[in-house]
Amino acid sequence: MNILKVKFIDIPISKEVDWIYGFLFQNEWGWGRYIIKKHPKIKKIFSFKTEEEQVKFLRNYLIQFKKDNQELIEKNKVKYQTEWQKIEKDFFILLSEIMQIDWPKNRKIIKAMISVNPICPRFLNDWSFSIFYNYKKISHAMEVIIHECCHFLYFEKWKKMYPKISHKKFESPYLEWHLSEIIAPIILNDQRVNNSLKQKAFFYEEHEKIKINNKTAPEYFTELYNKNKKFEQFLNKSYKVIKKNKKLFNDK
Repeated sequence: MNILKVKFIDIPISKEVDWIYGFLFQNEWGWGRYIIKKHPKIKKIFSFKTEEEQVKFLRNYLIQFKKDNQELIEKNKVKYQTEWQKIEKDFFILLSEIMQIDWPKNRKIIKAMISVNPICPRFLNDWSFSIFYNYKKISHAMEVIIHECCHFLYFEKWKKMYPKISHKKFESPYLEWHLSEIIAPIILNDQRVNNSLKQKAFFYEEHEKIKINNKTAPEYFTELYNKNKKFEQFLNKSYKVIKKNKKLFNDK
């Protein structure tokens, strides 16, 4: 079996500016509040009238912040790598067994980009994701890494099961994206995975508010996961359910 490696790298400043700007001004769920919570001084960005001024301010802020915290960023990058290597091989094998699919042979590396952004987007085109530089607990960092790695293999499984579905639906706000974000923490809470994580994985607050048959969406799909031993069967049933309840998700 092909076993990948997670490589922890610095994030290009241009990407970091672009992604943080997007969360501050273009995110429907208002996730920019999480960025402001970690970086209160970024609030000043809303006082500028043009996008050019806003981007310039954000870029200068990030350059200075990373310069001031360079030692801690580097220290935690090494810390994450060291801790992750303890479970990497076993996790990749286990995830392959759970999803009943091998890791693709044309992939060798998953890039974890150390960022000052507390929101951690993932990118399917080059198998990369960003990870916050300073979690209070190392287990929080491990949860992010496992969660994001789940997405990459999950969508490989998806492409085999539903080859005709456009890949644009793997991103927000489509149902296929919503389902992926619910299923990732379900897998993390599988006892076989949770033995390595050692903490309960969390779902999006927005998904916790959705009710299906008087149960929260995470509760409903978790029960479905536990009832279906074959991942394909679980995914197929889950897809039918979320399509049946699409109004609940499209309204979010």
